[in-house]
Amino acid sequence: MLYRSFMKRIHLSYSVKGFASTVSVVLLCFSSQLFYSNRVSAQIPEKASLEQTASASIKNAVSTLIQVLRSENPEARMSAARALGGMGTQAKIAEPALTVALYDKEAQVRYTAATAIANLGGDTKAALPLLQEALGNESKWTRKEAVFALTNIALNMQTNARSLPDKELNQAITNLEKTLEAMDKSEYKIPQKAVKSINNSLDSLKRERQRN
Repeated sequence: MLYRSFMKRIHLSYSVKGFASTVSVVLLCFSSQLFYSNRVSAQIPEKASLEQTASASIKNAVSTLIQVLRSENPEARMSAARALGGMGTQAKIAEPALTVALYDKEAQVRYTAATAIANLGGDTKAALPLLQEALGNESKWTRKEAVFALTNIALNMQTNARSLPDKELNQAITNLEKTLEAMDKSEYKIPQKAVKSINNSLDSLKRERQRN
């Protein structure tokens, strides 16, 4: 009943309000409810059943947000992409829809979709240039999300460096160099902690290339 009630709320909120910011707020409520239910599930014999219900509810939430990505309202599309990115790998099935959103006519939607793809561990080839471009956006929130996503991408590249073929390793190095260049050229202040982290990842990739 808890999850059925939640799904009614997410559909109702969107149809009445028309803004995906409402969807994001409801998702936050969903996250806390899911966390609470997971704690309870450890104490009851029907744990498997509850986990299956939770999994189905997450899929329904992702499906609803994918539909919102096709809304005529740009604010709705942007907030749906942000909500999907906030769900991380649980929203991996939304990657194709988010990839389409990379070519949205609204820049903010494109940037948010690129960040979401990075957050859910998707293929960032098409997203990277947009994230680098977002570093020069006037929106502080957009820049902050882009910096966070680019830092995570760099760390993932570093983690997977030893398994990358030479061609992909070289491309990863080029990508990080372009990211640092974009950070340096940005007219806005980029946190030095992020710059240092990406530099460390780049150095690690270069050492791996020398080792090969």
